Amino acid sequence: MQEHLHNLVESTLLIISVSIAIVALFQRIHLPSIIGFILTGVLIGPYGLAWINETEAIKLLAEIGVVLLLFSLGVEFSIDSLIQLRHYVLRAGIAQVVLTVIFCAVGAGLLGYSLPQSLALGMIISLSSTAVGIKLLKQRQESDSTHGRFAIGVLLLQDIAAPLFMAILPFLSQIKDVGFQAIATRLLVMVFGVAGVYLIARAIFPTLLRWITASQTREIPVLGSILIALLMGYIAEKLGLSPALGAFVAGVIISETPYSHQITANISPFRDSFLALFFISVGMLVDLEYVRQNLLLVMGWTLGLMIFKCILVIAISFAIRRPLRVGLLAGIVLANIGEFSFVLMEQARSRALLPSDLLDGLVAGTSLSLLLTPIALSLTYWVIASISGRTNLLSYYGKIKHKHDDLENHIIIVGFGLNGRNLANLLKQLGEPFVVVEMNGALVEQAKEMGVPVVYGDAAHTEIMEVAGIKKARAVVLAISDPVSTRYAVQTARKLNPKVYIIARTRYVVEIERLYQAGATDVIPEEFETFIEIAGRIMRLLKLDNEKRLQIMNNFRKDHYQTFQETKEGIFTH
Repeated sequence: MQEHLHNLVESTLLIISVSIAIVALFQRIHLPSIIGFILTGVLIGPYGLAWINETEAIKLLAEIGVVLLLFSLGVEFSIDSLIQLRHYVLRAGIAQVVLTVIFCAVGAGLLGYSLPQSLALGMIISLSSTAVGIKLLKQRQESDSTHGRFAIGVLLLQDIAAPLFMAILPFLSQIKDVGFQAIATRLLVMVFGVAGVYLIARAIFPTLLRWITASQTREIPVLGSILIALLMGYIAEKLGLSPALGAFVAGVIISETPYSHQITANISPFRDSFLALFFISVGMLVDLEYVRQNLLLVMGWTLGLMIFKCILVIAISFAIRRPLRVGLLAGIVLANIGEFSFVLMEQARSRALLPSDLLDGLVAGTSLSLLLTPIALSLTYWVIASISGRTNLLSYYGKIKHKHDDLENHIIIVGFGLNGRNLANLLKQLGEPFVVVEMNGALVEQAKEMGVPVVYGDAAHTEIMEVAGIKKARAVVLAISDPVSTRYAVQTARKLNPKVYIIARTRYVVEIERLYQAGATDVIPEEFETFIEIAGRIMRLLKLDNEKRLQIMNNFRKDHYQTFQETKEGIFTH
């Protein structure tokens, strides 16, 4: 016992030391930390240097990481986010998951795999990495862009599908032995079991959470949060369900309470630590000899699956009338195979549902797909930037239905969100001619109901702007939050009408010079104008006279916000 404990301590210290070094290196070269953890497992695992003896204990700790991951996913589950992105979640998300499972299952069946194996492969391949996708979009400040919302909407649906897949996959391994009818009965029992546990937990948890969070001792809320996650996982396991599904249900219940943010903060350090062990344990299972012998095959299948997933997203984008550019960028973000797929692979391995050599290839291929995603995204941006000035293909998605040939000396408002709607109301009151260009079908219908002249389409597309009367327009106001679409729309408007006055809205100071270079006459950054408003109120509080206050504010605006771009971090770091 003492020797076993000593070996476990040694193994843990070794894992932590190696993973810190590798992940730190990966961060410096801007690669996902998930790959660093997997590489740590490959390096020190039984197929690598064989430095780790306590692999079973590491796997047990890794399973705790998965339970905490699903618990935190449930806690962060937001009905509001689903409502805001419902068009992408309910249409693009469901289509992406369902079609990927169907196509992959059919393909696997043609290759000779059984129906349960084919469905398992479809589930594994259908999921993309939320961690990598969100990180890439945030790095580029494009979470609010059209392709960003598209990708995030699909990722939200995948996050909902992941625990369902984890619950279903164990039953797939039993189909051959007990038959479809017995499996259907068990699934029905599982649904009622989950519903019963949900109702009981929903009645108990609020009282328990009030007691936990009311404690003056920090340790009680932290330990209480972990207890709830593990307890629900344990109960689910005793009912014959996936522990991860039980933890997810507990998280969803907590997400409806006022304590959700505190619970997330409590478990985050533990979740991240145990989850790192999970990815390391996945790496330990990679058979390096198999990968070496089948390297070209693994790379070929990985690239093939990434291309397939990207093309499928582009097709879905076209079906819901989004430009090719949006589908292409969202497709690249979603082309990889995600972290929840590793959990499904582990389930398939433990139940001998899929051959071990296939799982070795899937683990290696999934890791490779995560590694290739940021590279592929950078190349895609470069290609789009290179050809955007010479072709309208990237903005094309269908025929135009609404024309406004009688417009002249008018204002084109791109985007019918809050800012666009308010501007339209103002111009209506002033009796000035205007037309709205909007790509969201729901907002187009809303504009029609309000009697607002509207063109349905992407303002980056030449034909759309011509229909909006760009050549006779007095001004163009870009009131959309998508930085990429704004830039392309400015280029298109300037190319079609060199004299038109273009006002572009942007959320970030970093976009100012890019928009001026694209052809904008005036750029209004929300980030900067917020500072101006705060500064103005502070100066009023300090009793500066109006003339001095306006002079200071105008000086900031006159300098084209150059003060904020003197350093990478900004003026407030000095």
